[in-house]
Amino acid sequence: MSVATPAGAPVKVLVVDDSVLMQKLMTQIINGAPGFEVIGVAGSAEEGWDAIQELRPDVVTLDLELPGRHGLKLLARVLKQDPLPVLIVSAFGGPGADNTIQALELGAIDFIEKPDGTTHTLEGFMKHLVAALQRAAASRKMIAAARQMAQAAAPARPAAPPREPARAGKTSLIAIGASTGGVPAVQTVMRDLAHLRLPVVVVQHMPPGYTAKFATRLATATGLDVHEAMDGERLRPGMAVVAPGGPRHLEIEERRGELVCILKEGPLVSGHSPSVDVMFHSVARSAGAHAIGILLTGMGRDGADGLLAMRKAGAETLIQSGETCVVNGMPKAAFELGAADRVVPLGQIGAAVGQLIGERPGLRTA
Repeated sequence: MSVATPAGAPVKVLVVDDSVLMQKLMTQIINGAPGFEVIGVAGSAEEGWDAIQELRPDVVTLDLELPGRHGLKLLARVLKQDPLPVLIVSAFGGPGADNTIQALELGAIDFIEKPDGTTHTLEGFMKHLVAALQRAAASRKMIAAARQMAQAAAPARPAAPPREPARAGKTSLIAIGASTGGVPAVQTVMRDLAHLRLPVVVVQHMPPGYTAKFATRLATATGLDVHEAMDGERLRPGMAVVAPGGPRHLEIEERRGELVCILKEGPLVSGHSPSVDVMFHSVARSAGAHAIGILLTGMGRDGADGLLAMRKAGAETLIQSGETCVVNGMPKAAFELGAADRVVPLGQIGAAVGQLIGERPGLRTA
């Protein structure tokens, strides 16, 4: 992946962290990564704000627990002024997870967990930091347009060639997949779909300790019953489940006329666990034409193959338009496969789904 600026200069990174040890560690890691250079460090929110104004970094890494003003306030201030890619470097779990989810809702590009000497090793931190910086760098060209156009009024447009109408029947399920930039995107879509009272299943790439917090935030934002999926749980109208972060994939099975959540341990699929591809493939098998698949912003191609399987099974499939994605990786991969019926700006996906349900005779909400 090429991450250097158009002129060939390295991506300029500002590190905001009150720990001198973390400042030194991150500077060493970032300067050792091809295409990146630390241009400054700051130990507080105030210092971080001043450094951003003076140094004009391409990417900022931000610790949320700072002396004085909280990192969330600095993040909100920065993003209000300039849609800069901000990478959260947070403590794992607990209150740190709440703050991280809030930061992602505000528009932070991504997050990684600080090393704790046990579960989160220094070696793992180094690997994840460089990968997250690459995602942030890849988002720079799109992030301004994405935040300006997230609520764009542009209509949905056809993607794949037209096909025969799917069989009439009840819409049983909406399946959503997302990765980088997905926290606010999923929230927007689910808020706009809430009135349909259809069961919703979500795979958002996120490690253990965060998905439960994410589900709680979605419940507050949408008014739906949103929680982490449980093995054997029956899907009902007005509820939504989020795949738990960790080694288990979320699959949906049809049992005696009902759709049921199944959690299965397995290897990474499309580089992830849980995997959007695994979930979409299972929805194609269990719900067929009675499902709607939505693939949102994210790096890589997880979900593209599964969305194609859903489309071949008769489901309606939508992808987020590239100009409203933080990173147009997964939707673009699905588009190139011919997996998407429609390309839709983020702010119009809910309306497009409602229109689809109304357009197809015999379909009704659960």
